[in-house]
Amino acid sequence: MLNDWAKRRLSELEAAAPVKRRTGKDAFVQVPLGWFEAATAATQSPQAFVSVWLLHLAWKAKSQTFPVPNDQLGRCGVSRYAKYRPLAKLERAGLITVDRRDRKTLIVTLVGLQTATDM
Repeated sequence: MLNDWAKRRLSELEAAAPVKRRTGKDAFVQVPLGWFEAATAATQSPQAFVSVWLLHLAWKAKSQTFPVPNDQLGRCGVSRYAKYRPLAKLERAGLITVDRRDRKTLIVTLVGLQTATDM
């Protein structure tokens, strides 16, 4: 049984604790890449796969900046040309920046994305 001081202190701590909730635009979902790969193949939308793949690469690299090699997407059925189109669209939308170097792997930086550690 709690005494009066303990009850008062507990209510103070509960009132001061920040509420951590993800709502709206900050909500996220975990997507099995194999399932998403099959879904994008079924809907013939490899560009959607590239968007999710970028998030996966950022998570894997533990950084907002990471390389995007052609061979990894190629194994998922996405050609390098199918990769370039969504990258250009995402760059025009201000969601990524792309460092293009002659005959080298593209380096992508996600822009304006809050990570789980930022929240």
